[in-house]
Amino acid sequence: MMRHTASFSLFLFNLLAAGLLLTPARAELLSDSEVSALFESANGDFEANKFEDAALKYEQLARSGRISAELYFNLGTAKYRLGQSGEAILWMKRALVVDPDMPEARQSLTFLRTRIGFFEFAESRLDRIIGSLPATFGIWATSLAVWISLVLISMAVFFKGLKAKRSTLITCAILAAMAAFVSSRVGHYRTTEVGLETFSTITGSGVSALTAPAPDAKAVVELPSGSEVRIIRDTGGWQYAEIPGNLRGWIRKEMLEPIWPVPHSKNNS
Repeated sequence: MMRHTASFSLFLFNLLAAGLLLTPARAELLSDSEVSALFESANGDFEANKFEDAALKYEQLARSGRISAELYFNLGTAKYRLGQSGEAILWMKRALVVDPDMPEARQSLTFLRTRIGFFEFAESRLDRIIGSLPATFGIWATSLAVWISLVLISMAVFFKGLKAKRSTLITCAILAAMAAFVSSRVGHYRTTEVGLETFSTITGSGVSALTAPAPDAKAVVELPSGSEVRIIRDTGGWQYAEIPGNLRGWIRKEMLEPIWPVPHSKNNS
C-alpha cells in the first residue's frame, strides 16, 4: 500500500510556497516491483522538478486501475505544478473518495478553493454515507424488505400454529414494508443526488454553462476550473448539469471528467 512519507524539507518548501501540503507521497516497496519502481521514479521526477514526467507516470498507474489515495494526491500535486488546476482538483477529490480523511488532500483543496473559487456542492456527513453506498443498494434493500414483509404476512395468515403470534408477525410485516419504502427513497436519492458517479469536474478553462446545447447559446454562468457539477442528462457531445447555486446548464462533454470511477486506459480495461 502506498503511503505518505514526504521529506520535511520538501514539506517546508511547499508550505512556504503555497501555504499547504502540495508534495508527493513516498511508496513503500510493493510485491509488484514494476508498480513500485514506477511510483518511485515518478516521485524522483517530481523532486527534480520534472513535473510533466512525474504526472505521466502517476497517471499511467492511476489509469491502469491502481487505486490509492496517495497516488491520486501525488498526481493532483503534479498537475497543480503544471498549472492544470482543474485536473489537480479532480485528482485530489478522487484521493478523498478513497480516503475521506486524508488531511493533505483536504488542505490542498481548501487552498485551491480559496485561490480559484471553484463551485462545489455543500455535502453533509449523511450525504457522504449515502453516496458511498453501492449503486444497487436501493434495489436490493427494497426487494429484501418486500420479501420479508410478504413472508411474514403469509406466516400470519396461513400458518395456524402461529395464530397466537399473528399480531406480532403483522406488526413486523408492516415495519418491513416501511423499511422497503425508506430503502427505495434512499436508493433514489443516492442515484440522483449524491452518488459518486453522478458528479463531474470542470477540467478545462474558460468554460461556461449554456442555456442550450449549442456553441452560440446564451451563457448561464462561467465555471472556474475544478468546479463540481451533477450530471442530469448525457446527450453525447453535451451534458445537461446541475450547478451549485440552483443553476442548470449545458456543458461540452470534453470539458468534464467524472469524479468516480476513474476511467481506465483502453489497454487496461
